[in-house]
Amino acid sequence: MDAPDLPLTAGGRRFLLLWSLAIILLFLGLGLYTVRTVNQLRLDAVARHKARFDPKGVEPGKTAAEDTLPAGANPRKVTVGMYVDNIASISILDASWTPVFYIWFRWTGDDINPGETFNVVEGEILSKVKLNDEVINGERYVRYLVKAQITKFFNPSRFPVDDHLLTLSIEDGVLPWREMEYVADAEASNISSRVKMPGYVVLKSDMVVKPHTYKTTFGDPRLPADSRETYSQLIYGIWNGRPGLGTYSKVFVGLFAAIAIALLAFFIKPTDVDPRFGLGVGGFFGAVANTLLSASLVPDGGTMTLLDMVNGVGMITIFLTILQSTISLHIYDIRGDLALSRRFDRVSFLLFATGLVTINALLPWAGLAR
Repeated sequence: MDAPDLPLTAGGRRFLLLWSLAIILLFLGLGLYTVRTVNQLRLDAVARHKARFDPKGVEPGKTAAEDTLPAGANPRKVTVGMYVDNIASISILDASWTPVFYIWFRWTGDDINPGETFNVVEGEILSKVKLNDEVINGERYVRYLVKAQITKFFNPSRFPVDDHLLTLSIEDGVLPWREMEYVADAEASNISSRVKMPGYVVLKSDMVVKPHTYKTTFGDPRLPADSRETYSQLIYGIWNGRPGLGTYSKVFVGLFAAIAIALLAFFIKPTDVDPRFGLGVGGFFGAVANTLLSASLVPDGGTMTLLDMVNGVGMITIFLTILQSTISLHIYDIRGDLALSRRFDRVSFLLFATGLVTINALLPWAGLAR
């Protein structure tokens, strides 16, 4: 009769039960922590994006804007619309993106010229070409083709199943809110279907006008020292997200291969020390290499991210395969219990494979935008 078919002793069965419970609890704990954390990161992003497009909402970490005009203020109304024609570049590492867009202004009167005085918030205008300047039905209409570079912190916490809100925001550089107020031409504003972003797809777009308050007088001696200046800000937002799990698979293919190699050790006799332990050690170094490579794809945000969690769970699993091999060798060679050693290997393979597959199925689901 082969050793694996021999009946286990009561002590052997008790050992397998305790080991199985320990591994199940470990993977259950890792799964609950990582999935709940990633899901909360997704919900936080949704809340931030919602606050960004709430005309009265206060964005997390930002100073509340003045939400009412000063008494007696009667600002000039300027209708503004945008059409995003292209995104010339987008870089998570460089924290920037470069939109090419048409922007138009409509207003009455000759005493202001908002087309010449607008600024791109958190960015700079690289080029601006006036395409139209005429009076239509008593209303001045000007249109420009603009290329701008905008600084954008891409939150890496859910990479590579992340989604982002790209905001193209403008303000007048001369007239504050009490003197001029933007009106969104949302019906005519849009984004071209030709816009492509490597690794992302456009989910939707929207436009909003909201006040933006600066905690300064800009040195204006006419204003009290404790006053703040508020400007009308028009925001065009583009939501982008991952089209599926293609990027997720590419980023972690090296890690998954390293884990698969480490799990093969369970099919090698424990006394064949070189291949049994060599697979686990080789897999661990492969996982470390994949961790360093994947970390170079995003900026360091200083917090635990989905990338860290997947790599961390993978390396913990590989370490456990080496620990298991050490215990199995002791059972096989020192105690001489061949049946327990073989059953131990089979049970461990099933537990590790099931736990790892389950976590890596739930994590991207918890992080993807929906």
